[in-house]
Amino acid sequence: IAILSAVVSSERTRQGRYYSAPAQAPSSRHSTPAPQGGTLWLHVGTHKTGTTSIQRALRLREAELRGAGRLLHPQENAWGLANLFIRAGLRTTPRVKQTTEPPDLAEFHRELDAGHWQLGGADMIVSSEEFCLLRETLEAHALLSTLGQHFARIVPILVLRNDADWRASRRDQLNKSGMLELQKSLPDAASTDGEWYYDRAALLSFWRAIGPLRVIDYDAALAAQGSILPQFAAAIEQPGLFNDLDLRLNIRSTG
Repeated sequence: IAILSAVVSSERTRQGRYYSAPAQAPSSRHSTPAPQGGTLWLHVGTHKTGTTSIQRALRLREAELRGAGRLLHPQENAWGLANLFIRAGLRTTPRVKQTTEPPDLAEFHRELDAGHWQLGGADMIVSSEEFCLLRETLEAHALLSTLGQHFARIVPILVLRNDADWRASRRDQLNKSGMLELQKSLPDAASTDGEWYYDRAALLSFWRAIGPLRVIDYDAALAAQGSILPQFAAAIEQPGLFNDLDLRLNIRSTG
């Protein structure tokens, strides 16, 4: 957390809400430039709500999105970016598998200086269900004080499903990746399957503080249209974008 707070340069106003780092957080010597313009469409999960299908569909429609002024983050699943903001004490799957480490200040600067953030006012779409692991005030401040440098607004897109299937699908996912037993053995606060993770009210509260939250009801979308894709296209203000696409990937077995 102390490392995360080092990227927070100053108090700033975002979309009518005022954020400030905790008193103990060290200030950065780097000034925070004014936002460049454009919108960050930030798809944050949750886990097992059609995320892989959404990510694949976005790549298949990348040319159309570019024509509409919406660029895609280079990572189809931007789990590396998400883990920059996730508190260091949480044992995420990428950290356990050592494909990423808790962030340091140098890594933040490398990411923010990368060429793909030079957008010239264009929008960007970023997708990773790892973002739904964020819950804490300092994580929110770090997100706004870094990605907020590049965009006039951040629009989180959150997909929710009924609690029983959310829990069952998440644990099935952890089991398939070999992570379930480890996550069950960890203290609640360190586990990505802790009870805190399924706190729907806290999840909604966190993302409403980031920007104008758009919530998709996964169960209702599937019942009405057989797919999450039409609702997601509407959420990024590109209705009809995924017409004729049928992507239903990583479906949980119930047999």
